[in-house]
Amino acid sequence: MSDYDYGNARLHAMKSRLLSGDELERLITVSNMQGVISALTKTAYQKSIEAALTRASGMECVEDALRVDLGNTVGKILSFYSGDAQRMVAIVLRSYDIHNLKAILRGLSKNVPAGDILRTLLPIGELKFSLLRELALLRNPRDVIDTLASMGQPIAQPLVAVRTERPGAQLFELELALEQWHYQALQNEEKLDGLLSTALDLEIDIANVLTVLRFARYPSERKTLQEYFGDQPENCMFIGPGQIKFQTLTEACHTDNVAGAVEKLVHTTLDPALQTGLARYKESQRLSDIEKELKTYQLRWLAKQIIKDPLGIGVVLGYVAIKVNEVGNLRWIAHGIDLGLDPKLIRGELAVVL
Repeated sequence: MSDYDYGNARLHAMKSRLLSGDELERLITVSNMQGVISALTKTAYQKSIEAALTRASGMECVEDALRVDLGNTVGKILSFYSGDAQRMVAIVLRSYDIHNLKAILRGLSKNVPAGDILRTLLPIGELKFSLLRELALLRNPRDVIDTLASMGQPIAQPLVAVRTERPGAQLFELELALEQWHYQALQNEEKLDGLLSTALDLEIDIANVLTVLRFARYPSERKTLQEYFGDQPENCMFIGPGQIKFQTLTEACHTDNVAGAVEKLVHTTLDPALQTGLARYKESQRLSDIEKELKTYQLRWLAKQIIKDPLGIGVVLGYVAIKVNEVGNLRWIAHGIDLGLDPKLIRGELAVVL
């Protein structure tokens, strides 16, 4: 019996409870927050919504319910597995610790209220929500680093190292240090599952390409960093590498326009998503349109792994991605309805794979 058999069977059962595109569509047509809450009580979110109603109402109730549900579903996946399979699952979930810590550092640096920071978190990694909440209530990023270091949390190591080397390190340096530490640790992992390695390379490539596009869209940023880091500052901003070589990324950085950067990446696996995103970008002039296409490409690739790798880590990769995306969709729908947005606008920002 494979280390994945029991856990994957559980995930297949959990996947059957995810919302379909038709169910999301019906939710979009609801006219107010009370209607959203009522509609969600007729889904797998019923228990979480009913529990949240004892503590909050309106948008706060929905946010609370979605966070708790995510923790109660994805947060318990690790316990479904044992042996090497459990180690691989832990690696899948670890990236959410990086996401959460970056969100906290970013929020505190901009004096964002703790409640708003907490709403951006995905509490499904090793860092428990109780700790994340404690960190979000601190005064500044320095206090976060000190707290994590005093607790002996490994994730504090790259942050302490950067602060020691550059006492006045900026926020982007802290975020970059976290990502580089994370991916370097993964590259040093023994017996890393081949499919998981491919998934991580895709994640790295998308992060690096987004850095390239920002440099191409705003060449002045590269010049500013050149004064900070020296020649070819973009090399300091890349992680990995993944499948796309640093040389290719560097050449794309120096085109000084988004279309030129995309052209330099034409032979990569991301080209179809980049071309679609570029067409949208030419109309809107928003890099977020290209980012959305890249993230949607990644989501669909991960979702396909459930079928392609039914007896391995593919089921975990696919389920976690789809579930996190579903929670994101529901948050957006609820916020859109709460703000009175046109249903067409709400629908246009959703990513649906089921």
